Amino acid sequence: MNTNENEKLEQQQTASSQGMHFDDVLIQEAYNRMSKSEFEQAAKIFNDIYNRFESVLDDKQKIMLHTELSQLYFWLGDYDAAEFHSRKIFAYAPDSDIAFEILGKIFVMKFKFPEARGFFSKISKENPSKDLGMCLISIKLRDFIAAEIFLKDAATKISSPTQNPEYCVYHAYIQLLKGDAAFGVTEARALVKKCDGNTFLLLIIAEILMTAGNYGEADSLAKKVGKACPENDNVNAILAHSAYAQEDYITAESKARKALEINPLNAYAKTALIKIAIRNGRYSLAEEIATGVLVAAPEYSLGHANLGDVYFVQGRYALAEVEYGQTQQLMSADTKGARLRKARMAFIDERYQEAVKILEDITIAHHTYYDDAMCDLLLCYDKLKDEEKKAEMKDKMELRKTFYHRTEQLLKTFYE
Repeated sequence: MNTNENEKLEQQQTASSQGMHFDDVLIQEAYNRMSKSEFEQAAKIFNDIYNRFESVLDDKQKIMLHTELSQLYFWLGDYDAAEFHSRKIFAYAPDSDIAFEILGKIFVMKFKFPEARGFFSKISKENPSKDLGMCLISIKLRDFIAAEIFLKDAATKISSPTQNPEYCVYHAYIQLLKGDAAFGVTEARALVKKCDGNTFLLLIIAEILMTAGNYGEADSLAKKVGKACPENDNVNAILAHSAYAQEDYITAESKARKALEINPLNAYAKTALIKIAIRNGRYSLAEEIATGVLVAAPEYSLGHANLGDVYFVQGRYALAEVEYGQTQQLMSADTKGARLRKARMAFIDERYQEAVKILEDITIAHHTYYDDAMCDLLLCYDKLKDEEKKAEMKDKMELRKTFYHRTEQLLKTFYE
């Protein structure tokens, strides 16, 4: 059990045995609701207790209530309320690790990474939540090298790391980012039951499944979480990406915009809108959204990757090279998207055979980068003057041209 878990247990024991006898039934009912993932109802009960008995609560009891409310609102996706209650804890416990941890995670979800680092850095040195928080930031930035270092540091502070759900989820994500998608997915699937009731970790698992190409599973898990937390922005962002992967672009855009109504800073939801705009040939809109992401979160590697994609599909290779270069500096991941951009850098550098080798591997199975990889292969085969491969690729692309503006336009160019 880590320091935060001990702190939380102590607070709960305080609530039930040191002076809250007048509302023990309510306290128990709130925890029963939490155990059933009825988070809104639990929050209402805790709020009711606080409002009714604030004048007679001692500091430990107030800390307990604010802690539970900050956690519940965080899971529900109400980050303003979660931040409010987290900061209220400081009035009674200025060095509360739990408050720092929740605030750090709130700012991760807002893609404000410097602020998130600031809160995680204030967590006690001996508390693994400090390293786990830094690991989380590195995962979001797709820097698995740094993530792995932080996770190893966390492991030295956890008595049984393999029994710690948060540690295990981050470990699975890192394996995915390192290129072992099969292992990452297998590990993530095994963690769903262990993370039951923890909205945050379940949605990270859904991200793992989504990134690995297991769209149906990601969709199902996000919908399961959405039943308890319908206003959680990341639920809607994951559903947007899942719908996009399954070529339901109307639903994808609707879910992405819903996520941004809840959290205007959700860059993951904006990524879905960028992809949809590119697919529809709305390059100015895609560039506008992608540029906005980087203004808000300049170190977000996927932001540079997305902007590079906008430039590349338009043939603006000099600008694409700059953004892909930034991506490579910030990102150490080996996902399909990372490999696609590596191939594009090779194409820009006129290393066409190298690009072909990567792209042909990407097109073995259908996924979100399939159409782009086919388009890029056509360009490579043209540069290599491989007429046979060009003809084969054009035939494949004919079957997909109604799904992608770029595919249709390239075919028109090559048939002229």
